[in-house]
Amino acid sequence: MANSLHVTIIIIVYYSLCVNNVFSKLKPIPDYLHICRRSNPDIPKCIIESAYFLRTKLAEGIPEFDVAPMDPMLINTLIPTNGNGLKIETTNLLVTGTSNFTITHLIANIDKQEYNFQVRFPHMHVLGNYSIDGKIAKMIIKGRGDFDLDIYGVKCNVSLLGNVINIDGLNYIRFHHISLGIAISRGNIELRNLFGGDKNLGEFIKLIFSIDFFLGEVLNMAINANFIMFFMELRPIIQKVLEEFVLDTVEKLTQHFTYEQLFPD
Repeated sequence: MANSLHVTIIIIVYYSLCVNNVFSKLKPIPDYLHICRRSNPDIPKCIIESAYFLRTKLAEGIPEFDVAPMDPMLINTLIPTNGNGLKIETTNLLVTGTSNFTITHLIANIDKQEYNFQVRFPHMHVLGNYSIDGKIAKMIIKGRGDFDLDIYGVKCNVSLLGNVINIDGLNYIRFHHISLGIAISRGNIELRNLFGGDKNLGEFIKLIFSIDFFLGEVLNMAINANFIMFFMELRPIIQKVLEEFVLDTVEKLTQHFTYEQLFPD
């Protein structure tokens, strides 16, 4: 009987030490992360308010969690897209205006970790390098250089899917899928160095029209006159940039905390 009691005490002490050791490794929730209780009758409202409270931190970045600044957002990787007869590649993107967002609606299922919401941005400005080759609206477009893009009235419909997985006895949220659709009301773009400054082509145009103008400026005017059509070709690039940023950010913020920490009873 004494031996049995002794063994039971040892097991209890060992279990307690293990549990305390596990939970001592958990990071405390920082003040700028507002948690939403599962018992909250309006979880979507709570999540939206938490996102707004986090805006300033997201804009400047959260180095302790390796979250890059949101505004400006820097994307160094090459992003290619092949549209209907138009090939575009972009690199070294610098995006501003992304922290000035509003969330118009949100459907959240925290048990299944499924979120569907719409985010709006009044204005986004993008600088970067481009390479373009193809045709749009019967215009031949070819060049490589810098570009300057402004888009207004941006609406993003986002679907974010994840699940709760058990790691070493603790529950964590992991997101595995995101889809994002974007629409805009208007915009304009300047593609610098169109045609790569082809002197022969420029002289040919001057000869025909007897006007000293730069062909790239004319094409930029034509592109902006058909901007929505041109944006349809750019849209996959912008969607990919935003998808990667959103997924990377939520992953970095959630991987340090348990499901119960983020959504307590």
